[in-house]
Amino acid sequence: MKHTRGPRLTAVALSAVLATTLVACSSPSPAAGPANQSTPGAIDKTYAGTTISLLVPSWATFKPAILDDFTQRTGITVKVQTVAFDAIHDKIVTAEASGQAPADVIELDWTWVSQFGAAGWLEPLGSYLTADQIQGAAGSSSFSYQGKQIGLPYSLDFRGTAYNMTMFKKAGISKPPTTWAELLTDAKALKAAGVCDFPIGVPLSISENTATPWYTLIRAAGGDVLDTQGQPAFATNGLGERSFQFIRDMYASGVIDPGAIGLSVEQVSQAFIGGTSAVMLSAYPSVVNANKPNQAGSNIVGNELQFVHAPGDKDNTTGASIALEEALAIPAASTHKGAAAMYLSWQNETAQKVAAYNDPDQGVLPTTQAALQELSKNPDNSALVGSVLTLFPTIEPVIPGGPPTWYTKFSAEVAATIQSVALGQVSPANAVAALAEKTKQIANQAK
Repeated sequence: MKHTRGPRLTAVALSAVLATTLVACSSPSPAAGPANQSTPGAIDKTYAGTTISLLVPSWATFKPAILDDFTQRTGITVKVQTVAFDAIHDKIVTAEASGQAPADVIELDWTWVSQFGAAGWLEPLGSYLTADQIQGAAGSSSFSYQGKQIGLPYSLDFRGTAYNMTMFKKAGISKPPTTWAELLTDAKALKAAGVCDFPIGVPLSISENTATPWYTLIRAAGGDVLDTQGQPAFATNGLGERSFQFIRDMYASGVIDPGAIGLSVEQVSQAFIGGTSAVMLSAYPSVVNANKPNQAGSNIVGNELQFVHAPGDKDNTTGASIALEEALAIPAASTHKGAAAMYLSWQNETAQKVAAYNDPDQGVLPTTQAALQELSKNPDNSALVGSVLTLFPTIEPVIPGGPPTWYTKFSAEVAATIQSVALGQVSPANAVAALAEKTKQIANQAK
């Protein structure tokens, strides 16, 4: 199973929980480094003799043999501090608050963009990378802050919907649904035919991962969650209410496990992989590999799995597939910005992208079409890569312009609202009105 911010089938997830420090190293001074001395996107020996440091999770850590290629071509030595993902944010904040660069190259999650951008902690990449490098990386607009590119995506993590078509065909259904109404009808048919008790998997606990399926539904239907000013776009076009009604209808009709109010996304994923559900509403691409032999915990080996665009409402079925990506960034306080940028260019090459995907300790899905097309030459990758290439043009940020600095509070309110709607504690119409008002309050408090 390849890397994604969602659950994985191999022991890769375990390595992300542990902080395995290879070499701890950070920039010694907050002073700005010299301007870029090489051509943007170049990989040469302009900075030979320089040592740069990285602060990244395990899946962004290349093996020494791969890093040797970078050193041989540039003369730049790389020292890597591999840290559990959940600890990286705080390490960065602590270092930056004291005026120090935590490393020369750092992890940047899409949810951190506004916080780090507003603080001025990250170096704009426009003079270090080419336009083709930036624009050619899927989801790059998620890492733009006030018109400046502050991160280069390296991990292609986005959401579609996964269907077990082997189970669907047992209920006489030959193709995946494309609308919410069709999905609900099909799920009822699966349940009535005794194929599975709870066909649709979706988490309903109060957590970030419960908000994600709602974002998936809104954006797949052609709507927006928040507008570029941080206002509640979900409340202006009727999609917010209709999406809440769909969630309520799924829960009330019994096609979602009643226990979903306490389930994590990992448990929802395991239900799909274990063959007890037929649909993962907001799925990560590599779940389609669960039908391959030797996948830990999989009871659906040999089943026909499809990863496709998430269903839309009756008015639109061709909206966005939301990007939940990770990027690499360069702290403004780094003293080795040019050398760090050269590393970004190197890791963005097709050879390194393919190596990162094939390494079981990384398993990172490439962000460039060139690398995906290279992977597609291997028949073992055809189902996954074919699905990804089909959806590639639809990948867009969850929130155009990036999440606001108060995003964490907003997502918590969304998750709590979703659970209340599912349980019938509040009507979809009242839920939209209340969430819209709460969103405005949070935004105003953050000013």
